Amino acid sequence: MKRAKRAIKLVDLAAQNAEIRHEVTYALARVHRDTAYVGGPEVEAFEREFAEYLNVKWVVGVSSGTEALHLALRCLGVGDGDEVITSPMTFVGTAEAIVHAGALPTFVDIDPRTGNLSPAALTAYLQSRRFRSAHGPKAILPVHLYGTPAPMAELLEIADRHGLKVVEDACQAHGARMSLPGGWTRAGAAGDAGCFSFYAGKNLGAWGEAGAIATNDSDVAERLARLRDHGRLSHYSHQECGYNARLDAIQAAVLRVKLRYLDRWNSRRREIAASYTDLLAESGLGLPEVPNYADSCHHLFVLQTRHRDHLRTALLGNQIECGIHYPVPLHLQPAFSYLGYKNGDFPHAERFADEVLSLPMHPHLANLEIVRVAEVLKRELERLSGSEVIRRLQPGFSDSSVGG
Repeated sequence: MKRAKRAIKLVDLAAQNAEIRHEVTYALARVHRDTAYVGGPEVEAFEREFAEYLNVKWVVGVSSGTEALHLALRCLGVGDGDEVITSPMTFVGTAEAIVHAGALPTFVDIDPRTGNLSPAALTAYLQSRRFRSAHGPKAILPVHLYGTPAPMAELLEIADRHGLKVVEDACQAHGARMSLPGGWTRAGAAGDAGCFSFYAGKNLGAWGEAGAIATNDSDVAERLARLRDHGRLSHYSHQECGYNARLDAIQAAVLRVKLRYLDRWNSRRREIAASYTDLLAESGLGLPEVPNYADSCHHLFVLQTRHRDHLRTALLGNQIECGIHYPVPLHLQPAFSYLGYKNGDFPHAERFADEVLSLPMHPHLANLEIVRVAEVLKRELERLSGSEVIRRLQPGFSDSSVGG
């Protein structure tokens, strides 16, 4: 009897948990001993340790990545009627946070090689002066998509020229780096504020919801700490109406343990990405491009292919989990229909969304599993190629009859 192959997971949190089980057990026992579940020494220690890791002055822990973006925008003066320019190729939370801040999400197209915000498209929009609100742009919100940093040197120069704030969406970029005029800098440490999600599947993930904001601005850090905690000055003194957006101590304790593993785990992710790239080099698939200014943390390994749906079915049929990040760009989402965008407005983002396919990517992925994923993909591509050759030999066939 043939033995069934073990399923290959897109993300394997169980394997990660097993690796750190003893350290986390000790950390949680410490939390339960002290019964400081909201704020307290674990949160303060994580904020300090993560700030040191990023080489920034302050980190403020909050309840999620979306709240990190929302509060960062508010603390940088973004409000009603302001435009915040971002990418349409991202998770909904990016633009959702702009809406929560009272501002108007404004999209510009992406670089089709990386999926990140295009400096050329951004410049064209700003130079056009045909803004979508009377207030015009107040900030740029670039996304480090899939763990590969956006072109921050160019974006920061554009922001400086136009007097705009910069909030980095580093929610997928824990530990990624980029080359700036001052040297190599961690993603999230280059703008006026950098925002992180610690959702469980992230490179640095909590055991629930959590987030953080990094900044070198003391006034921003002080207000962030106040806003996340009901605008509190002291126990029963509140300077402004804030939010219940605190980071709880259990998540901070888990994150402190995982932070010690982050560079090692990211190193393994880079090895896996290199293996996929080597194995699929001659496949004809669009492989992820990491620009020379960037050091990706490979949160995801995302292919581009016009055969996306066929290959996805083949992978799943071979017990290989895969994903689509993201199938519908934000300007075409029903939640943002009021903005008036339409199909065709951002062709690069729309084509990207139609063709992306995420392969298994996590630091506990075995070498033989990587090979198995690549073999399934190449086998299916050969089958598709053979089918197309047969169709071309049929009488009456024309190139126009092949689907794009």
